[in-house]
Amino acid sequence: MIEKNNPWAETQFFGLLGSPVRKSLSAAMHNGNFKSLGMNALYTPYEVTAEELPKVIPALESLRFKGLNVTMPLKQEIIKYLDELDEIASLCNAVNTVYWKDGKLCGSNTDGIGFVHGLKEQGRYDPTGKHCLLFGAGGASRGVAFALCAAGLSSITLWGRPSGHDKLQKLASDLNGYRSDVCKIQSTDERDIPKLLKENELIINGTSVGMAPNTDATVFDTSYLESRHMVCDLVYVPDDTKLLRQAAAKGARTLVGYWMTIWQGAEAFRRWTGGKEPDVKVMTDAALQFLEV
Repeated sequence: MIEKNNPWAETQFFGLLGSPVRKSLSAAMHNGNFKSLGMNALYTPYEVTAEELPKVIPALESLRFKGLNVTMPLKQEIIKYLDELDEIASLCNAVNTVYWKDGKLCGSNTDGIGFVHGLKEQGRYDPTGKHCLLFGAGGASRGVAFALCAAGLSSITLWGRPSGHDKLQKLASDLNGYRSDVCKIQSTDERDIPKLLKENELIINGTSVGMAPNTDATVFDTSYLESRHMVCDLVYVPDDTKLLRQAAAKGARTLVGYWMTIWQGAEAFRRWTGGKEPDVKVMTDAALQFLEV
């Protein structure tokens, strides 16, 4: 009798930690990429809370996990369980990509890299020298803000709800530490929004406002938008958010949120595999099929 090896015993595992994760397109995107590249690998989303992280992280390492994505609300919480952060994650103080390297659990943030790539590639928009108004100061917003500053943005203005005042001030302080006076304005007052929209050309929703199931909401009154604006939404479920529809109706250019997710996923794959190139076309096709775009 010929002894055969069980290929499943060699499977490498990857996953997404956060809550909620049921609508995430990451599994379709990465599993499509693994299949295209002939990898014996599987990506699965996991509903995980901050309280569960101390048990989850050691278990994953012992079960042949090679890489993770992290989403809300764990992008900052997970840092305490990591051995080291790369420069990007340290600047952002937020992690969306985790990988094991030389026995150490490492964290990176590929959100901003993915956003800027999509902004330039699909949005045909160069942020160099531009003025940006960013809504929100969570993990994804932090990644995007630092990447834009690194890409040559002239200034960034932050707006958030009063409940997020401390996060807003922390992000502003960190950005100004990275590039002196790049963020001079932070506001939690809705009455400031019309003026801020006039002063900025690149407008980004980095909050969850407009995400399913609350799709009939926008983070600000879109009647103040103009055709000169470039409006981006990090929300991708639905991909055609109310914010983007109303911005387009004003003649503004728009960028849907799934492009950041696709390109950050490609960069995360490079981190997990030590620089192996992903099949981005397959990842894109799988993501759009998942979203039925």
